Amino acid sequence: MSTAAIVTRGFEVFRADATAPPPLTLRGANAVDSYDEPTPFDPAEDEPTDAYLEAFAFWGLGYLDARSWRHYLPRLIDYAFRRPDDPAMVTEALVRSLRPPDRYPPRLATLAAGQEDVVRSFLEQVALGDVLPHVQDEAQQALEEWWLPNARSRPTAAETAALRAVPATYRWVVGDVYRLSMPDTLSGSGARTIPQESRRVQTWGGYLCGDAHTVVAVNVTPLAARSLAESVRARTALFRETGPPRSIAVPGSPRAQRLDGVSQIGSPAEPQTLAMVFAVAADELVTLSIRSWPRDDVSREVERILDSLEISGEP
Repeated sequence: MSTAAIVTRGFEVFRADATAPPPLTLRGANAVDSYDEPTPFDPAEDEPTDAYLEAFAFWGLGYLDARSWRHYLPRLIDYAFRRPDDPAMVTEALVRSLRPPDRYPPRLATLAAGQEDVVRSFLEQVALGDVLPHVQDEAQQALEEWWLPNARSRPTAAETAALRAVPATYRWVVGDVYRLSMPDTLSGSGARTIPQESRRVQTWGGYLCGDAHTVVAVNVTPLAARSLAESVRARTALFRETGPPRSIAVPGSPRAQRLDGVSQIGSPAEPQTLAMVFAVAADELVTLSIRSWPRDDVSREVERILDSLEISGEP
C-alpha cells in the first residue's frame, strides 16, 4: 500500500474519532505534562496544523486517553509521511505511542480491525522502506512486539487476567515522622527537602495489580505555615470532584482527615481517583496522596496503603 493510500484509508477508518472533539487535546495534554490543568478543546486553538503538532505532540501524546489518541492518529500518520525531516520529533512520539506495554485504561487494544490494519500498514511502510529512516528500527520493534501475528508482547485476555491476579507483596517504608506499607511494584524517589516550599517529600510510582499506573506521595510541612484545615481546603483544588473531608484515625496522630474524589490531572474521559490523608505529627503535617484508577482490585490495594499510615514522631 502506498503512503497516500495509507493516509486516505486512515482518515476513513478513524473518521468518527477524528471528527469528534477530543476529550483531551494535545495542547491540554502538554499542560498536564507541565503539572497544569488541561485546557478545554477550542476549535481555533486546537486546529491540528503542522505547527500545532510540532508544538504539542512530543510531550503531550503520552497523556492522551484512548479516544483522544485515536482522534489524532490519522493526522499524525499524514504528518509523518509529509514531514520526513520530523523537526519536532512528532513522528518519533507517534511510533513510540504504538509500542507496548499498553497502558491502563488501554489504548492499543481499543482499535477496531480496520484501524489496526492502517497502523500495521504505516509501521510496515516505515520498517521496510526508507521513507523515515530515523524511526525505522522502532517501527520494526513495534511490529514484532504488538502488530504482527503472534506478537511477543501482546497479551491475551487470559494473560492480562493472570497478571492482575498475582498477589501483591509489600514492604515498610520509613520517613522521619511516619511509616507506611508500600507495594514492591512501586519504586521510590528517595527523600527530598524543598526549602523554598517548606516541605519534605518522597514519591513512589509503578503499577498496581499488573497494569494500573499509580503514584504515591508523602509531603511533610510545618503546621505553622499552614494548619490542617487550611491544607485540606487548599488541596481541594487538586480534585475535579470531591466529597467533604472526613475525620479518620491514624495511629500516632491526634487529628487526621481524608479527602476522596476524582483527580484534576488527566483526561475527563479517563478519570483518575485521588485519595489524600492529612495527619498531624507534633508541629508538622503529613500528607499522603495516592493517584490511581477506579477499579475494584486496584482500590483494595490503595486502601491497604492508606490504612497502613502511622505517625512515628511524638504527637
